[in-house]
Amino acid sequence: MPKVSPPIISIVIPTYEMKAQGVTFLKRCLDSIQKQRLGDPALIEVRISDQSADHEIEYFVERFTKDLIANQPDGIIVHYHRTTTGKGVAAHNLNCAIGYAKGSFVKILFQDDLLVEDNYLATVLEQIAQHDPDCIMSAATHTQDSLTFFNPMTPVENPYFLFGNNTASSPSVLTVRKSILTKITFDEHLKLLFDCDFYYQVFAQKLKVKIINDIHIANGIWEGQSQFGISPEAFSKEVRYLNWKFPEAKLETLLPQYQAYFAKLHPEAPFPFSTQLRAHFLQQWWWRYTCKRL
Repeated sequence: MPKVSPPIISIVIPTYEMKAQGVTFLKRCLDSIQKQRLGDPALIEVRISDQSADHEIEYFVERFTKDLIANQPDGIIVHYHRTTTGKGVAAHNLNCAIGYAKGSFVKILFQDDLLVEDNYLATVLEQIAQHDPDCIMSAATHTQDSLTFFNPMTPVENPYFLFGNNTASSPSVLTVRKSILTKITFDEHLKLLFDCDFYYQVFAQKLKVKIINDIHIANGIWEGQSQFGISPEAFSKEVRYLNWKFPEAKLETLLPQYQAYFAKLHPEAPFPFSTQLRAHFLQQWWWRYTCKRL
């Protein structure tokens, strides 16, 4: 039997029920992958890490894979993995999905997001071959219906990632060398800002980042998404945690500058988190303890 070469890119998709919309969103996501124009689909694989309490996504993936083999035998292979740990912790499910990946690069794609252009993956493969980057960030846009797109953006570095100022979009824009992801993981203490934590580390460590502005992922927008339900108290706790985690970032010194920036950008909006950035010593002890266990 001939030896099968590992894929270059693993597309990792962390999944869950998504308020009974999980299968619908995952089908849209997988369809956007299968429509990609590729010279050799074997260069790509898909790895799904499913935290669902039910089996709807598992059964759907079985049907999808069976149909793919029958109707598109040269399609991109989809692998399903059930993840029973860390229920409800998005960063944990994402880290598990990354752990299942066999490719030398990992392309993150959230379940409710999709690839817009049909040459998205071909362009990423070309960039890997030509530039050998540590990290690729594509452009992003947004959609509610999969047909119309709005608010396009190109990732840019900024000094305020740890305050939640996300100028890179969702992690779905990322393709990262897998060896990097063994050193920089998505922080499972964070529910809202684990993406900003990751972007801060990528730029702070001066990784070789390639930004591509002519291919896009589309962030799916739908009622009930977690970012729409975040409280100022929860936001404040996460910023305090990041202040504790990255003392070298000097967030307390940087805060007045960010306040002025935020007020200029959002003159009518209340400031989103408490300006008291230092956590209670018992909270700091708990973070130290739990960080050692992770």
